[in-house]
Amino acid sequence: MSSHSTVWKYFDKINGGKNALANSRGNRSQPTDKKDPNEDLVFAICTSSVPYRFLKNKHFLDFCHKLNSDHKILTPDSLRSKFSKNRSEYVDRLKKELKHVEKAWLSFDGWEAKYMDKSIYAIFIYYVENFQRKSALLGIECVEGSATAANVGKLVMRMLDLYCIDKSKVLGAVTDAGSNIVAFLDRNELFHSHCSAHVLSLIIKKSAQITHIKELIAKVNRCAAFLSRSKVERGKFRERSSMLNIHGRPPLPFSDTRWGGALLLAEAFLNHYQSLSATPALQDYLMNADDLAALKKYVNVMKPFLEALNSAESDNSFCSEVLVQFSHLSNYASSLEQRSALGRCLSNETKSRYDSYVENDALLMSTYLDARFAYLPGILQRTRWEFIENSIQLYCDSIHVLNQTATGPPPKKPTLEESSFSQFVQSKRVSSHGSSVQAEMSNYKAIVLSGRPALDSSPLLFWHAHRDRFPILQKMGQHFLACTQSSAIVERLFSVCGCIVNNSRRNRMKSSTLNLHLLNASLATLQAKNEAGEMNEYDECEQSDSESEENRHEEISGEFNDDIFEEALARAMTI
Repeated sequence: MSSHSTVWKYFDKINGGKNALANSRGNRSQPTDKKDPNEDLVFAICTSSVPYRFLKNKHFLDFCHKLNSDHKILTPDSLRSKFSKNRSEYVDRLKKELKHVEKAWLSFDGWEAKYMDKSIYAIFIYYVENFQRKSALLGIECVEGSATAANVGKLVMRMLDLYCIDKSKVLGAVTDAGSNIVAFLDRNELFHSHCSAHVLSLIIKKSAQITHIKELIAKVNRCAAFLSRSKVERGKFRERSSMLNIHGRPPLPFSDTRWGGALLLAEAFLNHYQSLSATPALQDYLMNADDLAALKKYVNVMKPFLEALNSAESDNSFCSEVLVQFSHLSNYASSLEQRSALGRCLSNETKSRYDSYVENDALLMSTYLDARFAYLPGILQRTRWEFIENSIQLYCDSIHVLNQTATGPPPKKPTLEESSFSQFVQSKRVSSHGSSVQAEMSNYKAIVLSGRPALDSSPLLFWHAHRDRFPILQKMGQHFLACTQSSAIVERLFSVCGCIVNNSRRNRMKSSTLNLHLLNASLATLQAKNEAGEMNEYDECEQSDSESEENRHEEISGEFNDDIFEEALARAMTI
């Protein structure tokens, strides 16, 4: 009973199921959710600490029978089969969707489970179809052995083989700068785009280490830690914020992996400072006038970096925006007072990251292929646009050669009716491929300089509108504009997976079972995200039931996930 305390409390609360039936159905005469309730049950089991054997519990079965006598609860063995069936159906469906992908990018990253001696990697694929960028989860699994470049490479290749994706179709990946990942990409001669959200987070983290700012952030953290520990004071604080009409995320601790968490917490602290001042128990965590002014100045100076971070985390971002974004931030940082420690730090860190990005061939070519930014002066530093044009020329020539050797049936032999003149013209057309690329680039430059697309438009729309005029460049545009700025989609998934594996009760689960759990839970989460819109702040909960700051992870996997189980169970039983 102790392992299911929250669920049992829920059962006791509803008095044998009668109140749950009334509360869950309300005044509805017909259920609105037509989805198979077993799908909700799968998600509930995956994201809670409830074991399979709970499905045999007599009280649980009686409870479900009272809600819906016609529905049959899956047995533990049937549930395991359901996990495998869901995976097989997803793989088969996605395999058909990826069958005609020409070129693609990957986004993947690893995460260490707290109670398991395993590294978990999530792998996404990005590609363009009909001039629309699409993404899909290839898998989320444990690496066999330590997370070396070789073992990570084996996992990635296994995923590509699972979906029948030829390695030659993968251009590169957007990831962090982990040595194992970079080594794998280098060995396979793949492009690497360093996640811009991760880079911006490193700059923000560096700025927060400045002595005086570090002291201010420490005060903010102590206040946030107190709020997370005291449920009573947190409730009073929320009431005051509501009375003062102050909205937004309260100053509660962010996950350690949250990009820019220190700056976001400082911003939340300032937004709710009036509520903090009106809460008696929080008086010890208030700041004097000088410290408060210094914190406000720091947050205000960092706003362009926070805006860039929010933009990079969006699933609608393009890697072609990275150079332009860092050019803007570099100009902004150099305009700050360089005699201050913050100004020098931001200027040096931003310039260093900007210099590294300008040397990235994939980012240079993607920027050229984005009509919003192509030929903009000053964003490439000392690199010339002519250098990128040469790279474009080489890539287009390689496409032409590959297409010639990889096509299916050979061209038909000339018929007798063909004159020597027609054969002569045809030979010139074939041999003039290089000059046609140059002609396209010349026309492209003229169009771009005469009028650019809107800044908030998709660069793929330009190539869709001009696909007949630029048959070669539009193909290359679809190849390189499939990549995003960051691997935020992977990090958001890890915030959900943490609820599954950061649990001391699951530390003996087999890797194969854990992989099935992670995939089923991730697919359900991604489906909910697509239905509700992009998740904010990695769907971090506010830890309303926290007992202590150092036990946050245990609470997420315990009470928070049992709450998910309760809601999913009640929703499922209304069918």
